[in-house]
Amino acid sequence: APHSPLQATREDYEALSHIENHTLRVYGAMIRSLDRGIGRVLDALKKNGLEENTIVVFTSDNGGAGYLGLPNINKPYRGWKMTFFEGGVNVPFFIKWPAGIPKGMTYENPVMQLDIFATVAAATGTPLPADRKIDGVNLVPYVTGKIKGVPHDTLFWHDGGYQSIMAGAWKLQVVEQTQQKWLFNMKNDPTEQVNLAKTQLGKVEALQVLLAQYNQNEKRKP
Repeated sequence: APHSPLQATREDYEALSHIENHTLRVYGAMIRSLDRGIGRVLDALKKNGLEENTIVVFTSDNGGAGYLGLPNINKPYRGWKMTFFEGGVNVPFFIKWPAGIPKGMTYENPVMQLDIFATVAAATGTPLPADRKIDGVNLVPYVTGKIKGVPHDTLFWHDGGYQSIMAGAWKLQVVEQTQQKWLFNMKNDPTEQVNLAKTQLGKVEALQVLLAQYNQNEKRKP
């Protein structure tokens, strides 16, 4: 939670009487329940003496869905769940690990859930498999400043003929079936309002080359 169907207890719903919109109020009540559930987990860790050396990750698999009837759910970002606009892929990502990460730190460079595996493996002293390429990286040295630079030069999303690549400040989305393309400079336009695909043809071509290489590598995987 929160996820459809939107359902909440009467107690949580009535606690948010200041929210006039019924759907938004139910959604808010679900967030209230989620917050309480997270609190129970953290309290249990503390009670059992596990708080300092337990890694807690809070994140989401996608942005809010467009069918919920909440048009501003991903504001200020454009797009919804099942799209590769920021409203569909830019989600919360919090890591709490008092023994390994100082509290209150903010890391600005893009990361992905695929980094959780490598991060936890490193934290537990578990070697990564050597017989395959692991896409994720250990985030801790980047977050703490021991390693400079960025964890990923490129990030990819794909769902059939719908694909996206982010490389540096640039992000390209391509819909193969309709030949639609969106190109955004994420540094200047983080909410993806100005499509530069028709004016930055060289950048589109360069990113499509990287996409083709990615697709070829995916085909080679066992």
